[in-house]
Amino acid sequence: MLSTLLLFACKKEGDKKVEFRTLPFCSVVSDTLEIDSVRMNTFFSNPTSLFVIDDSLLLVFDDDRNDKLCHFIHTKGCVVKSFGERGRKRGEFIFPQGLSLSGDKKTCCVYDYNMQYNVCFSVKEALDGDNPVQDVIRMKDVESEQPVKHRFYQVMALANNRFIGFGNHPENRVQIFNKSKILATYSDFPILDEKEENNRSIWGNLACFGVSPDNKHIVITTGIGAAFEILSLSGEKISHKLEKGFYAPKYSIAQGAVPVCVVVCSETVLGFNALHVANDCFYAVLAGPEERYNEILQFDFDGECVHRYCLPSDIAYINCMTVEEGKLWAFVENKAGEIKLIKARI
Repeated sequence: MLSTLLLFACKKEGDKKVEFRTLPFCSVVSDTLEIDSVRMNTFFSNPTSLFVIDDSLLLVFDDDRNDKLCHFIHTKGCVVKSFGERGRKRGEFIFPQGLSLSGDKKTCCVYDYNMQYNVCFSVKEALDGDNPVQDVIRMKDVESEQPVKHRFYQVMALANNRFIGFGNHPENRVQIFNKSKILATYSDFPILDEKEENNRSIWGNLACFGVSPDNKHIVITTGIGAAFEILSLSGEKISHKLEKGFYAPKYSIAQGAVPVCVVVCSETVLGFNALHVANDCFYAVLAGPEERYNEILQFDFDGECVHRYCLPSDIAYINCMTVEEGKLWAFVENKAGEIKLIKARI
């Protein structure tokens, strides 16, 4: 049982400036998970997104392989089919920003930061066909009443052929759009740093983004320092619900970067990674000064940490994870540097 005191933050009325207070973390219920390793017939070096398709099939995104980017994996460990290529042809990628899966599991999409387009793949065609590219949405073709910046850190699929993009532009932090037009934008930022540009960068660079499958909650976590914000989503209306912070951000500024980009330094406390958002809660890893990379925290949508799940001590890092029907799937790295697929009841 950890006795470390963490910090959390609350919102002041009239603004969203974060104030830090102590929280006795040892009061949170904890369990040690019994895990099973899945023997793979291939190797992954940078898996960043993981989804359950059905009882026997997973979908993983790895942008550090020489062949394809997206891979269907049988739950017994063999790669079934791969798709998504680098290049400049229609539906190919130069700087892909992760994979998302729609709530009905029929469509997955990958956003390219360099090309500024969102490629939609049919899951059925990706498994059974030769041309899984369903659509390519170029952000310059998406109509808006006023000119807006479209460079996103990540884009995710929503219901009814809509998408949600996450950036850090002061007028367009979160954007909901379809193929033809912008449907909604959200531009507020909780204040973790008094310098406005730096604050926006903290909520973008090394941040994680997630949307619940029922499209009712949005969660954004920071990786420099540790904080999260929960937004409510009702149709196309985005509203702030709450934010909490655990560690104040300490950082350096990337030289020559325009706009300002915060980066880690020797004093940085690393925050959240491996975010997974479910319908009733969300899961994330909070490294912190103790570097607890093998511990998963479960939060409810009131911002309370309700459970801690500890993985075996030989696990040094959790790359990505998903939880469905009481089962955890995750790509993890052990202390020997090996990346493995694991599963556990949670």
